[in-house]
Amino acid sequence: MFSHNQPQPPATSNESASTNAFVAEWRFDHLSVSMGADHALRRLFEGVMGFQTGFRPPFPFPGRWLYQDKQAILHAIDDTSLSADAGELRFNHIAFTSTQPASTVIAQLQTTAFPFKVARIPEDSIAQIFVQLPGNFVVELDVPDDTDRPPSHVYSATCSAPSADNF
Repeated sequence: MFSHNQPQPPATSNESASTNAFVAEWRFDHLSVSMGADHALRRLFEGVMGFQTGFRPPFPFPGRWLYQDKQAILHAIDDTSLSADAGELRFNHIAFTSTQPASTVIAQLQTTAFPFKVARIPEDSIAQIFVQLPGNFVVELDVPDDTDRPPSHVYSATCSAPSADNF
């Protein structure tokens, strides 16, 4: 499915040499938002677009994952502090997945100035690496966990996913 043997475009003057050393293939995984229980976004995704509630890892906080076929599209986290009637919604992160191992991604991130946190999906062998970009934009990178590194974010202790509010 993934092929790392494809030729890479030449680097531009704004790219570092490490950018071209190895470019893993990433694919969109899901968008995560916190919202009230009956938010318009959920009504649009489920009622109009036909996305279906599906498998969700056993996170210690309420929510649901909406799928189109087998693809997770939206991780909707229930947040009673947000009013669905008023349309309150909080963007949490956008997630991508790759077969690149966690140790490689973490090593690459350590050469940058981006703050990041590592979590593990409960009962799974996936490392979730949450990267905070300028403007409090958070990107989740889901990769196979090949490290013994202790997580810097523990779901059972925080009862929430990492977000710009808790970096």
